[in-house]
Amino acid sequence: MIYQKNCVACNTAFRFDSQSNIGILCNACSRQGLFRKKLIITGITRMDHGNVCVSGIDYDTWRFVRPVYPSMLKRDFIMEGTTQVIRHFNLVEMEFKEYKPSQKYHTEDWLINESFSPKFLGHMKDQDIIKILRYMSVKNLQNEIDSESSSLFIVKVQRITNIWHEHSFGKFKVRVSFIDQSGNLFERVPATDLLILAKVRHMVENGMNNYAQEMMNIFNNNPYKYIRIGLTRMFKGIYWKQVTAMITIPDMFNGDSFSKYEKRLGTQA
Repeated sequence: MIYQKNCVACNTAFRFDSQSNIGILCNACSRQGLFRKKLIITGITRMDHGNVCVSGIDYDTWRFVRPVYPSMLKRDFIMEGTTQVIRHFNLVEMEFKEYKPSQKYHTEDWLINESFSPKFLGHMKDQDIIKILRYMSVKNLQNEIDSESSSLFIVKVQRITNIWHEHSFGKFKVRVSFIDQSGNLFERVPATDLLILAKVRHMVENGMNNYAQEMMNIFNNNPYKYIRIGLTRMFKGIYWKQVTAMITIPDMFNGDSFSKYEKRLGTQA
């Protein structure tokens, strides 16, 4: 259990701290209808049936936010015509109906207003991204998971020890093993980030058999190296870990988007 010191919507400080794993609304926000939020996008992941999961950091409160919609988010939510609006570290405005956290792990969920199209506001500069990573990152992933108060994490890591692809149940999949800053080894974690999936698939289909060593060299030799982890909903009694981004400054993907690679591939990742 942790102490909530500020409103989860507007960041107004409470007169008294409240002990709760989930965020708390102040009286003014609890009476409000719709919430406009500026999100720093940190996650765009593959879901089943062509759906996606989007998440980011609230620009004003520095809390993780996961936009959710009862019938799931379709891919066209992240696009404006042929332009991918929702990309890593883009600043995007969205509108939400209400805060709908789970009592355990998934405390970041906000019900999105599907009638409001995401608005691109800009892309974060490298020096600002570094500040975000330093402020939001954790060194010991397992300790953070054990608190059961969050399902989204930016993890400062020592290095990636392996990355590879496989085909399972008709899907192209990528897995990553890595060591966090505290020395904990996490093995065979599936990567669901659309950019990682599209990039690796593009390299494989173009005969780049040494892609794993190339990606690990770029990542591991970078002074700023982080892995973003998301927890699934409970499946078979477990909240499974997923790699939802590999983050470096300079960007190991050279600013490319997953939609760029998918166009080259002629198929979705």
